[in-house]
Amino acid sequence: MSELEALLRERIRVEGPLPFREVMQAALYHPRYGYYTRLRGFGADGDFITSPERHPAFGLLLGRQAVDVWEAVDRPRPFKILELGAGSGALAEPLVAAARAAVPELRYTIDEPSPSLRAVQRGRLVDPAFSWDGVDEPAHFLIANEVADALPVDRVVVRGGRLRELRVGLGLDGALTWVEHAGAPPEIEAYFAALHYLPPEGEIADVCTLLGDFVQGLARRLEHPGVGLVMDYAASPPRDSLLTYYRHTMGSDPLVRLGQQDISVHVDLRTLVRLAIAAGLRAGATAQRALLFNLGFAQVQARLHGSTDRAALAGLVDANGLGGQIAAVFLVRGLPDYKPVGAVGRRDWPEPDDVPSLPPGTDEAEFLSQWHEAFPQS
Repeated sequence: MSELEALLRERIRVEGPLPFREVMQAALYHPRYGYYTRLRGFGADGDFITSPERHPAFGLLLGRQAVDVWEAVDRPRPFKILELGAGSGALAEPLVAAARAAVPELRYTIDEPSPSLRAVQRGRLVDPAFSWDGVDEPAHFLIANEVADALPVDRVVVRGGRLRELRVGLGLDGALTWVEHAGAPPEIEAYFAALHYLPPEGEIADVCTLLGDFVQGLARRLEHPGVGLVMDYAASPPRDSLLTYYRHTMGSDPLVRLGQQDISVHVDLRTLVRLAIAAGLRAGATAQRALLFNLGFAQVQARLHGSTDRAALAGLVDANGLGGQIAAVFLVRGLPDYKPVGAVGRRDWPEPDDVPSLPPGTDEAEFLSQWHEAFPQS
């Protein structure tokens, strides 16, 4: 039993069954025992692999989107980028390297809630453009890559045509277990009412009532004009999409290894877009596959010579994998005529001076095996 599970068991003995949202919050963000509090990295050093970790050319391609935003907002000095939850810095590093050729003055601020990951980032991101201060200052370009899927959620099941909340209680043996609550809180009822949707009888759905606060936070930290880009696994309408990751193995039981495994839930894209529009933003979505092809993926891939590099990069546009499962949502403030190049494409991308490769010595079989364990193809 983990230290965190012991704490939660004691709390349940005193308070009764807890909303799963509170259990997930503790599992990921407890100040001492939370998963992200102690996480040191991703890829081979962690439990799962994100798109920027898959290949550094992902950051190069998003650097092109950053330059497109810089031009759209009239080339400010400095051009301010804000990344939420930058992980190991695998996106930030190549993005800044790619954008520097065009943008003379750049400030890249990182809002990282994990103390351990902040330490990793500070050791890696040595360019003076990077800062971990002033995270509430509005930015011209805001990036949230695989951040919203780590927002704590509630769980519900439909019985007799009614929503019933699934809480976390204690079984007869004292272990954590699911407990059906009579009914669901008003905010969950309102969430589904806004969608005009009720899950099928007997099915479980994950509901992120914190999505509204998340979107308001994005809107608050966007300059006028400014552009946000949210990239995440999407599930609309909400369903049972909860996944866990532990040592490159995917699972679905969030009540084990509390604080030691990652927990994620696909993002309700329909609600995200609706909330963004209500916050005064213009919103539109495309798949990661389309985003990267619009940013010149084919040209960049042609510059790679190693089979490991090409295979790793190809996974980012796999229609049956990350390329189709991850949505890219543009949020635009002001700029009524602006069309992001990542959404509409461009035919005349200049040849890049340098295309980053995977670190030397990367073992192809091990790398791809880890990836397919974490993200099995459907």
